[in-house]
Amino acid sequence: VGRLEKQSSGINAEYGDLFRCFSDLIVANFKQIYLTADSPTVFTMADNAALVKEFEAACMRVENAGEQVRSKISMRDLLELYALFKHSKIGDCNTARPRYPNFKGMSQWDAWKSKTGMSKEETMRGYCELVKNIFLTIESE
Repeated sequence: VGRLEKQSSGINAEYGDLFRCFSDLIVANFKQIYLTADSPTVFTMADNAALVKEFEAACMRVENAGEQVRSKISMRDLLELYALFKHSKIGDCNTARPRYPNFKGMSQWDAWKSKTGMSKEETMRGYCELVKNIFLTIESE
């Protein structure tokens, strides 16, 4: 029984920290994927220069948002931001689904996988729109 309680409380603690981790992961993934020289890039599309510029600005807005702002973003929106960003930078999900008890990784993978088949342009537009809507909502509160 004691072992079961420890496992259960560990899962609850991990799940309870999920919200805070998502906002941190968005920033961490931005820095890891977006700012590395060897990262795959979608920014070779000359005809989509305005979209690329808007996407980069939206990414910077999320990265530069303070903890107080990021804490106001819903879990659903954080997952959607993660999935749209990841698909915009890498493309379709190309990794195996994480296993139990990695709830955070499983949720992120599911969100990213849900974008399979979308074009990078669609996901960049979606990311920009979501960031705009999130910040409009936060600023109106």
